[in-house]
Amino acid sequence: MDPRLLYWTAAWLNMALVTALAVAGVAAIRSGRIEAHRARMITASVLVGLFLVSYPIKVALLGREHLAAWPELQVAILRFHELCIAVMVVGGSTALGLARALGLRAAPEEARKRRPGLVSIHRLAGRIAVGGTVLGLLSAGAILAGMWARAG
Repeated sequence: MDPRLLYWTAAWLNMALVTALAVAGVAAIRSGRIEAHRARMITASVLVGLFLVSYPIKVALLGREHLAAWPELQVAILRFHELCIAVMVVGGSTALGLARALGLRAAPEEARKRRPGLVSIHRLAGRIAVGGTVLGLLSAGAILAGMWARAG
């Protein structure tokens, strides 16, 4: 078994968990459960961070994928996936930063009254991040399926 294939399979499972947590976090905030929303989004962020730490280690130990051997469509899907992940990271970082700056954990109602515009930006950044996450998971699944197919 190719260790890179095992790594990317584990990474996809991690991404699936990140996506599930993000979707559950959205459901929590829609039902007014602020602390549950926060916990799920922070956990998702930690999992993303763990992947970002693991990737350079993977490259150092196992090398990069040989994209020249990949079909053009798979490379295009990979590039789309990378864009989705960038959107997820920027959107999520923006939402997290605004939540902290606004004190949404301690006094969400006060923050909504004091700085409604920034609260709206927090919400938009979060929605963008979750959208990037879902599309990132789907595109990662297509890439992983192609990797498994090439592995035979």
